[in-house]
Amino acid sequence: MSALFIYIRYNEFFEPPIIQVRSMNILIFDATPHWSGGATRIFLFSKELTQRGHSVTVCCLPGSGLSKRLPEENIPVCTVNPKSDVNLLIIPKLITLIVKNRIDVIEICSPKFYWVASLAGRLTNRKIILTRNVPYRKKGVKKEINKLLYDKLVDNVVAISDKIKRELMADFSIPEHKITVIYDGIDLLRFSKQTKSVEHEKFVIAVISRLDENKGLECCINAIPIIAQKITPLRVLIVGTGTIEHKLKELTKKLNLMDSVIFTGFRKDIPEILAGVDITIMPSPEEGMSMSALESMASGKAVVATSGSGLTDIITNNKSGMIVKPDNSNELANGAITLLQSDYRQAGEDARKIVEEKFSLQKVVTQYELLLEHITK
Repeated sequence: MSALFIYIRYNEFFEPPIIQVRSMNILIFDATPHWSGGATRIFLFSKELTQRGHSVTVCCLPGSGLSKRLPEENIPVCTVNPKSDVNLLIIPKLITLIVKNRIDVIEICSPKFYWVASLAGRLTNRKIILTRNVPYRKKGVKKEINKLLYDKLVDNVVAISDKIKRELMADFSIPEHKITVIYDGIDLLRFSKQTKSVEHEKFVIAVISRLDENKGLECCINAIPIIAQKITPLRVLIVGTGTIEHKLKELTKKLNLMDSVIFTGFRKDIPEILAGVDITIMPSPEEGMSMSALESMASGKAVVATSGSGLTDIITNNKSGMIVKPDNSNELANGAITLLQSDYRQAGEDARKIVEEKFSLQKVVTQYELLLEHITK
């Protein structure tokens, strides 16, 4: 372990001081090729942990978003492409990385690194955390194999939502004491409560997501004509890029929605976009805890989300947002209509309070530090 020290800092919201008593060398594994909620979590945690005196190294894919952005923050990156989660040939390279950087704790955030990184960690006698952003529910032989991973190779499992914790316990019989819920952290200074300018008379809804098959986006576009029957004039921003972007644009044309739906592409100015909307929709039928939804709530904008997401544990229906059935355009539309016909601005205020209470970056990173302290005793 590194030398002991005391670190105290009051954050901008006058929370209790952050106290940390031991610096650690942390190695984080991630195999996300694109920028995502999981990448955002690693980026924010790494920056905050470094500011608190820890040493963080991130092992990620060549050309990934993290490999480009972390060096700009002076956070070291090692690029490795495991190609599969059973590529044992890369274990010697990972062992060298662990020993060279005197790693105390390994955090594994992506399935492609689960086995190779955990085996490298066990061979070097390091503590290992496996972080689950989505449940990855398994059946049959795969389920039994994953039970071995959780039981023998991992010291603790971090779930980013209570929903994921429940599903991990149900699917893999992981003892409750071995799972720690640590939410995603939001940089509250970056997202401020802003009211849309009165000059913009249209109702504006934003959908901020990767444009991929599993995100419920076709369901969402099919809901727009239903919303437009009751909410007018209406504009919908679809923010992001992905594998089905062309398919979604074709569906938009087919439904004659080109005048009211704008595809913005990938954007870095999400706080500014959120400042100009009334509500957001998170249509994914299965989601651990949507980072884009949390950013919306941090901006004081209420969210319509599905019951397949971890947001069910934090949003109070008809008060701080709306929870509807997944994969149902009518349900999604009715949720948006109900929210926009109510005091959606107050719902956004209530949503912001939830994020301040549960998701501030300083709070969740302190929880993470406490976990590291516990498993390395």
